[in-house]
Amino acid sequence: MPFDLNTLIHRLESAQARQNDRFNLASGGQSLPVGGGFAHFRGAGHPLNQALALVKPISGEDLASVEAFLGDPVVLELSPSADGGLWPLLAARGYRVHQFQQQLTHDLGKVETPDPAFEIRPLRSGESDLQSRVVGAGFFERDDWQGFDPPFTTPEGVEDCLRYLAFVDGEPAGGATLGWNDGVAMLGGDAVLPRFRGRGLQKALIRVRLLAAKEHGCDIATASTLPSTPSQRAYEACGFRVAYPKLEMTRSKS
Repeated sequence: MPFDLNTLIHRLESAQARQNDRFNLASGGQSLPVGGGFAHFRGAGHPLNQALALVKPISGEDLASVEAFLGDPVVLELSPSADGGLWPLLAARGYRVHQFQQQLTHDLGKVETPDPAFEIRPLRSGESDLQSRVVGAGFFERDDWQGFDPPFTTPEGVEDCLRYLAFVDGEPAGGATLGWNDGVAMLGGDAVLPRFRGRGLQKALIRVRLLAAKEHGCDIATASTLPSTPSQRAYEACGFRVAYPKLEMTRSKS
């Protein structure tokens, strides 16, 4: 059967939108279905307020509803399968490019064994705050995770999701998240504290989650990174390849 990129994009974007919706609602947020995907709102100015997986036609009225729902700024995460009628609407309403992302995929027919040199395990009860602090500190290039107040936390017990902690010599060193939906494994939330980088820990976190994804019946894994970053290189070293680019468009009143 010929490869159909649009079919792949719709599958990955739909799975990502449903997973994000689970996290959003579990965190006390609100969701607005639109264009085959969702707009997610967790509170004024929250960094995860955005609309994604917009693969079906969207009218001017739909877009106005999203803008009213999200407030300021409005962030739209768009794939190459976004309906062509959306682009002139965005131009007319003053949207601009915020940043690009790379959507990567990995066929789960064969998965490498994780590096046994690192202790990597799913969270235990009561460790959600610890993982949020370690991952948040890693994102913000800080080693002092004990004193770091993360901008947002992830609740425990989200359906079809595993969160991981990585340790070096018994000390928390990094973390990551795995979610799955409709056979699609979604890897995200990777972070390693600066002083533990350069040892292959992120690659180990990737391989641990790939193995878990296969055990949960997934046939494909996906992850999103900024272009030409160490994270993209780590994922490619573990067998991921870029499937398509994504574009974040934003509009702000300020």
